[in-house]
Amino acid sequence: MPWPSKLLASFAKVPDVPSEAEFRGPYNKLLYTLFPVESDFTVVPRYLLGPRESVDFVVMFEVLLVDRPVLILELKPPGHLRYPSTREAADLQIRSRIKDLAGDCPLPVLHAISAMGTQLCFYQKPRNQPVEPSRIPVHQELDTDMAPETHWDCNILEVEGEQRFRRVVDKIKQGCAAL
Repeated sequence: MPWPSKLLASFAKVPDVPSEAEFRGPYNKLLYTLFPVESDFTVVPRYLLGPRESVDFVVMFEVLLVDRPVLILELKPPGHLRYPSTREAADLQIRSRIKDLAGDCPLPVLHAISAMGTQLCFYQKPRNQPVEPSRIPVHQELDTDMAPETHWDCNILEVEGEQRFRRVVDKIKQGCAAL
């Protein structure tokens, strides 16, 4: 089922060289399309302080069932895909948030998505298991790309990206309905 035209129009208004701020509205609309206000889900924007050496904020949305997290969506500008250091920072930030919230998730799996513009990387944290995809270990003598660009392997505005996103949402809704 294709995205609603008003949602696509929201993404179309994003400028060619955007910051993550320009994606807040489109992703907010997307999440409220999938988790309507009349449901038991709440979409909560979060602005978390970045690492100590940074003056940056980490922009995320958390989808809660009543008051418990079931989905995390991290926003970064598309330009962050270009650099290994910014991909690594995004990967570390979302893994940190997953670690913080996994114990509060009422489902057997906490899902998370890193969005760099419209490119998506999907994460999941099954209870009592490590986060997937696995973290790439640092090699002391090699310049290791710990968060390869290929991890952000689909676009939310393309059919495959929409289908993958909807599959995650369907798993979340089915799991929540069974609680």
